[in-house]
Amino acid sequence: MELKHIESKSENKFYLLDGDKEIGEMTYVYTEDQTIDLNHTEIDSAYRGQSLGQKLINAAIDFLIKNNLKATASCPYAKKMLERSEQYSAVKV
Repeated sequence: MELKHIESKSENKFYLLDGDKEIGEMTYVYTEDQTIDLNHTEIDSAYRGQSLGQKLINAAIDFLIKNNLKATASCPYAKKMLERSEQYSAVKV
């Protein structure tokens, strides 16, 4: 399993590949210069229950910290994760 990141004018996401198959993604948009909105998380139903959503959010948090960014979350899963854990407090708006 491989975790990848795309950041472009048309698409921003962290995603997981199993071989050539995309099995999960977390997308985001910039809402301000230093703030992103985590707006969608999805894991292929055949791969659920393996903490893959957690891998995606951890990758997003690492990216935020490295780039001195903050996050909001309109995605219910990402919002729950940001609110649940103190380890994410450094990136919350």
